[in-house]
Amino acid sequence: MGYGFPAAIGAKLGNPQKDVLVITGDDGIQMNIQEMATAVCYELPIIICILNNGYLGNVRQWQELFYDRRYVSTCMRYRKGCEAGCNQPDRHCPAYTPDFVRLAQSYGAIGLRVTEAGAVKAALESEKRSTKVPTVIEFIIDRECNVMPIVPPGNSLDDMILINTESKALV
Repeated sequence: MGYGFPAAIGAKLGNPQKDVLVITGDDGIQMNIQEMATAVCYELPIIICILNNGYLGNVRQWQELFYDRRYVSTCMRYRKGCEAGCNQPDRHCPAYTPDFVRLAQSYGAIGLRVTEAGAVKAALESEKRSTKVPTVIEFIIDRECNVMPIVPPGNSLDDMILINTESKALV
């Protein structure tokens, strides 16, 4: 968790002529977001795609699929005043923090937010024009969007779940 962005910086430094794009989660990026300063200082036009569902995604996904949706300590919108045991995403949720668009801009990078599937291609194409700074594209995805494959707890790779037909995408 959090390795993708620093790895993308290394990939771009090692291959400056190549396009570099990293796909990460909203919490994964926060593990090393401070490296945005490095990417800006070295004028690295990396595209950082943040899939933001407002949760510690993989942990929440395990709680959904294997523990009967008993969500514990995974909601990144949680506040002290939230209803105890809330299992209803977006019911009365406060805004997610941080605001990744403003955070990117505070570093001197470009920040965009995509909330509709129809805007994905345009966002990716417009940001390929940036040649001197990183671009953060935050994709707001469904709160219960899952990533596959996943291995159930205590099982081997032979028991991997490859697809979840109930999973959703962009909201």
